[in-house]
Formats: sequence, structure tokens, C-alpha cells
Amino acid sequence: MKDDLKERAPDIRWRTGVRVLTNVSGAIVLLFLVYSLYIAAINMYLDTTGMKGKFIRSVISVAELLEDGMRVDKGPFPTVEVTPFITQKTTLKLYRDVGKWQVVTGEIRAERTVTGQFSYSIVDLPTYLNTQRQAAFSLPYTIMFNKPMEVTPRPEHSLKQLSKIADGNVARLSFSVSTLMSPDQLMEKLASYDVFVTELPVYAGELKEFNTSFSKSEADYYVPHLSLRPLNHFDENNQLSSSAMYFTPEDKGAMSEHVSYMMSDLEWMTTHIKYNGVDIDKKRLAYLKKHGVQVYGATVTGPVRELEKLQEQPEFRDFRLGLIEVWNWE
Repeated sequence: MKDDLKERAPDIRWRTGVRVLTNVSGAIVLLFLVYSLYIAAINMYLDTTGMKGKFIRSVISVAELLEDGMRVDKGPFPTVEVTPFITQKTTLKLYRDVGKWQVVTGEIRAERTVTGQFSYSIVDLPTYLNTQRQAAFSLPYTIMFNKPMEVTPRPEHSLKQLSKIADGNVARLSFSVSTLMSPDQLMEKLASYDVFVTELPVYAGELKEFNTSFSKSEADYYVPHLSLRPLNHFDENNQLSSSAMYFTPEDKGAMSEHVSYMMSDLEWMTTHIKYNGVDIDKKRLAYLKKHGVQVYGATVTGPVRELEKLQEQPEFRDFRLGLIEVWNWE
């Protein structure tokens, strides 16, 4: 009997092992199916309630209103990952317009928790090491000093660089203006140049009505700012229905539509999104409702020889040369 049990022991252990393995595998498959059904149900809920659309709109609005000159890739079917804790995550490409090309310069990684907290980070893809080519706009002196100031003009290194670039190239160029202007006034000054305008920095009370971070160089102050950019139109379900790429000379005298969409987007952001800085943006919104929208610079793109002509305007200063590409203009 003992000998018989000894002979059968390996077979018993093998069958027991197979049974345990089968049970474990079955449990894993069952858990996977339950998890898949759970995630599918969450996705269906987020789709039917419009929460995915709201999330993607949040990414586009926050990035394009608050980040200098960045545009978000607005492909028709953005990928949204949903975690078991109902946190939505996405990664979208960021680009800047250089001539008529959209040049990828980074990506935005965003998430929204089940409690509604929205956060994001920008990952830059710099072309050159240790070189900043982002726009920076200095506030008009009248804002900080309440009167015009006689300031010794500084060398415009970007204009010198621009003069060395051969014909047949296009570039991005940003500049500040010496006094606040309405968007239509600034577009009027740019209308005679063969350039596209990609953004206008908006003054919304920074350092006067409320404190915010800033940097300083001699008498120039630089602050985080809102950007007036070509309109994005969202429908009642937060789906993007139309989007413009540039301001063109045809927009001269018709900037009120773009301003209206920016104001409605800012109001939507501060009402529907919980993000770092929302309290400051509420103050900006209140200031703009009271004082109207005024701008203090622009980022433009076009042929390098045409960009050089902008120095003809005495109000334009603090030029910053951005990305450069081969000819892609008409």
C-alpha cells in the first residue's frame, strides 16, 4: 500500500499543481474581465456625461491662454487614459507656428482627478541646449511708473541676428510695445506687413491690481500673462467646433470676436476647472471686465526680410527672435 502511494505521489502532486494553476489562471482571467468591464463602464460614463470633452477643453484652454505662444494639437480623437480611481490622463503635442508650418516644440501632460482637480506639466523639446527662444514681453513703463520714462535704448540683438539670416527663410519674432493698445490698434499697425500674428499678450492688472510673480531687467518688468490668440469655438458639449490658426490683416478692425471668445473661455476656465492659479485668473477676469482688453506686444511669423521691417515702428521694442525654418511662405 505504501509502495503504491509512493508510486502515485508524483501524479497526485502534478494533478494538484495543475488544479491550483487552473484556479489561479481562472481567477486572473476573471479579474481581468471584471477590470475591463469596469474601465469600459467608466469610459462610457465619461463619454455620455461629457466629462471627457470637458477635460480636453480644459487642456486646450489652459495651455493656450496661459502658456506663451503654444498651440495644442487638436486632432479629432485625442487619447484619454482612465485609471481605476477615475483619474483622466492625456498627453498632447504642442506646436508653434513658424511661417506656415506647425513645428512641434513639446507636449503637455495633463490629468483631472475624480474630485475635479486639474493639473498639467509642459515638456519642452528644445532645438538647442542652454538656449531660450521663447517670447518674453516687457510691461509698458507707464504701468509700473505711472508716467513715461526716458530710457536709453538697449541694443536689439535679435534684430542684428535677423539681419544675418539669408533670404528664403521664415521665423518667429516677438516684440513689446511702449504703451497699452487695443487689439485693433496693434493689428492696424501690423496690417501693412506680410506677417501672421499668432498671439498678443494681454495686460490684466498684474502688479497693479494684484501681486504675481515677475522678473526684472533694468527698468523692464516681465510677468506671466494671458494670451489673446486666434479663437477656439467650443459647442455646448465642450467639443471644438472651429479653430483659427493666425490673426491676419483681414482681422484688422474685427478683433472683437476674438476678444469675446477669449473672455468666454477665461470665464469658463475659472468657473469649471480647479487648477493652480485659478484665483489669480479670477482677478484677471474681473479686471478685464472693468477695464477692457488691452495688449502690449505680439508674436508674429513670416519672411525674415519682412520681420526686419517691423523696426520701422517706433513703439515696437524688446524684439526676441524665435524659431527659424526654411521658406514655406507664398
